[in-house]
Amino acid sequence: MNWIIKNSEKEGSGIFANKKFKKNKLVFTFSGNIINWSKANYKSLQIGKNKFINPDKNNPGEFLNHSCDPNCGIKNLNKITAMKNIKLGEEILIDYSTTIGHKHEVECNCKSPNCRKFIKSYKELPKEIKNKYKGWISEYLIEK
Repeated sequence: MNWIIKNSEKEGSGIFANKKFKKNKLVFTFSGNIINWSKANYKSLQIGKNKFINPDKNNPGEFLNHSCDPNCGIKNLNKITAMKNIKLGEEILIDYSTTIGHKHEVECNCKSPNCRKFIKSYKELPKEIKNKYKGWISEYLIEK
């Protein structure tokens, strides 16, 4: 396995690299049952207007934590991929705002120096942050 689950300083349990990952390398595929909005929860990954993946209990997506300064992003609809080189033992983190298309606001406690204080939908992010994440967000969020 390329990752392990253990206690996280961010929140509860998290996913940690069990090997080094180079930028652009697949870390894992977020997989599970396809559900609609009414069955989605904070662990679900939005892949369409009313389509979400609810992670299987054996999928690391179950333990994927948020950071306003993530080391991973999303390629295609569900490929969690390294945005930068990741060291052995480093926690795998994404910005939840890159997975949310509907109006949303939750307080953030990621403690990163770049913390925005709130996790909002992708559409509500400032333009400079959207530019930073270009190529690292769910395809359905790409503004045409």
